[in-house]
Amino acid sequence: MDRLSIELKQDFENEENFLKRNSFFEKTDSVSVYLVSIRDYRLRSSLAPFEYVKNDIKRIIWNTRRFEFIQSLENGIYNEALKENNFKVFK
Repeated sequence: MDRLSIELKQDFENEENFLKRNSFFEKTDSVSVYLVSIRDYRLRSSLAPFEYVKNDIKRIIWNTRRFEFIQSLENGIYNEALKENNFKVFK
C-alpha cells in the first residue's frame, strides 16, 4: 500500500477497510489512467502463510542443528583431552 500510495500520489486513510471493500481501483490524472486489480493481500499484523516462511523455517532448523553439532563436537574434543590429560594451557 505504501508503494501504491507513492505511485498513484494518493493517501489511503484506512488501508484495511480500503482493501476489504475494493478489489479494483481506478485513478485518472491529466496524463494517464491507472487501473489496479487487487487479487490478494495480507495485512502487516496478520500471520504469514506457510509457503512464504517455509524456507526461513528450514534455514532456522538447519542452523540450530549445525550449531548443536559444532558445540557437541567441541565439547567431545575437550572432554577427551581432559580424560587423557592431553592439552596445553597457553598464556
